[in-house]
Formats: sequence, C-alpha cells, structure tokens
Amino acid sequence: MKQLIHEQYIEGALKRLHLLEPEIYVDNEARGRSGHVGHAMTEFAPGKIIAFNSNTSAKLHSGHSPFGWIEYRISEDYGKSWGKINVLDYSVKEFVDGIQTIAIEKAVTCEDGSIVAFCLTCEGKLVYEPYGIPRVIRSEDGGKTWSEAKELLNYKGRVYDAIYHEGSIYVLEFSNDDFLGKGSEHLYRIIKSDDNGKSFYEHSVVSFPSTESRGYGNMIFTPENTLLVYVYNANDEVNMDCIRSDDLGKTWNNYVKCYVDKKIRNPQIGFLDGQYILHGRAGESEAGTGSFVIYTSLDGINWSQGEILVEGRPACFYSNNIVIKCADGKNRML
Repeated sequence: MKQLIHEQYIEGALKRLHLLEPEIYVDNEARGRSGHVGHAMTEFAPGKIIAFNSNTSAKLHSGHSPFGWIEYRISEDYGKSWGKINVLDYSVKEFVDGIQTIAIEKAVTCEDGSIVAFCLTCEGKLVYEPYGIPRVIRSEDGGKTWSEAKELLNYKGRVYDAIYHEGSIYVLEFSNDDFLGKGSEHLYRIIKSDDNGKSFYEHSVVSFPSTESRGYGNMIFTPENTLLVYVYNANDEVNMDCIRSDDLGKTWNNYVKCYVDKKIRNPQIGFLDGQYILHGRAGESEAGTGSFVIYTSLDGINWSQGEILVEGRPACFYSNNIVIKCADGKNRML
C-alpha cells in the first residue's frame, strides 16, 4: 500500500501532515501472497516512477520469507495510477535455480536517466539469512530491459539505503550476513559510484561506537549538505542511533541518540518542504502486534511525539518514500 503525503510548512514550526487516502498498489491478500521486503521506488523521469514489490509465499513463516520473485510497475502520472505488473526476469531465474532468492529495497535514478537497483541476495532461500553479497542491476530504458547482475563489492550484507547526490551514488550497506550485528567485524559502510552505477568502491566505514544489536539503516543529505545516517538498536527501540558527516561521508562525528516516543524499526526518513519525516514500524505490543508510525522534525534529530497511522496488526510494515514535484508545482511525498 502506498501513502501519499502532502506537507504544509510555516518557518520555524512543525505543521501537521496532510494525508491523502491510501490506495491499494498490490492486493496480496486477494491473491494469497505476501510482499515482505522489496519496496524500492525511484522517479526516473518527470512524473515517471518505478516501484518494486515482492511476490512471495504467504505460508512460509507467516509470509516473512523471500521465497518468490520481484515485480514492478510504472506510473506516468506522479504515482496517481500504475501500469501493468512486470516480472523481473533475473529474480525469477534465481528463484527457479534454487541457489538463492532476492529482494530489492532501494533503487536510484542517475543524471543520465539510468535506473540502478540494489538486490539483497538471500542464501537461506526460505528465510532471509544468511545474506549473500548484494548485487546491482541497471536499466537504461526506463525499466524495459535490465543488465546482468553484478556484485556490489566483496562483502556479504544488506543494502539498506541508496542516494544519488551531486553526480554520485551513495550506498549504505551493513556488512553482516545476519540481521543484527554481533561483533566489531559487522560494519556499516558507505559504498560509492561515480559512473552511474557501472562500478563501485568503498568510500568509508561509518564509525558508530558499536554495531552490536544494530540493524536496518537509512541516510539523508540535509539542505546544508550534511550526511546523516540512522540505524536501529534492537536493545533500545526508543532511541535511534544517528551519526553525521560534514564531508560527504568521508569522516564521521557527532554521534547522538534520537528519542522516538512510539519506537521505530526499519526507519525511513525523507525531507519535505523544510521538514524531516520519519516513518516505519513501531515497537510491538505485548500481544505481538505492530503498528505503522510517523514522526516529524525540524532538524532530523529531535522528533515529534509521533502518530500511529495503522494500529495493532500482525504486520511488519516495511516502507519507503520519495519526494516528487507534481504537475501543480507542489512537492509531495509518496
């Protein structure tokens, strides 16, 4: 399900988000399938958006499984309507061969119009872990055809975020073949490409004080060109780790903990009309159900009390966002 959000802003003060009615993007319940992980979106031309989704088993592990393949659809009207379902051939081949399965959590569009998608490889096949080496696929024709998959770098792990910024792709990978970090060898890395995703190199190691019990990850460039990286702490869900780089991800400083009243998992952060927006899965209740929560902030560090958008359902609520400038000139977050 995609949620369209429009924000109005008054200088120096948070304004309440205006949320449009949600629309069904893929009805997995009706087709007896699951869509866990695999939710990348990117705008590859004005008003043209490609959105990925998983088509996986709803029976294995209550739908919490990568056992299936990847689909995608394209909108040519700023996300108001979507074209036919396309199946990503590469994902079907991996699934049928039985060696591994894949998911696509992040994709970017480069200045030359090429789409670069980052594939999580799941060696467990029926479950996500252990993760293999992430792979990269590219399309130069708006998603009609895709290149052969190539390894990102020689690190097993999971790409949690990717941003195209000032002519380069910045990739956030947690180099760990399991979900949560357990030791000093499990590192968050910034991996970079300067040639529109044709090749990649290690840019830096994100110097969090500890990665033990950490997982997920998200990053954003501020209007001042500061890079903020956020990660989840399974032992402290009300405090999201954040660290800053003032030199485009080369070095890191000012590590802080961001308090989030209703907790957060798989944090996703965007910037819309002067305001940061954080959304994701809230902490689970004692009954084992989860909720979908959204927060706002003026500085990306101090967050509002938060608002539960969907409450008390046994769902994982993985999410993603992009900001688009619509035909009416207004910015909206999808």
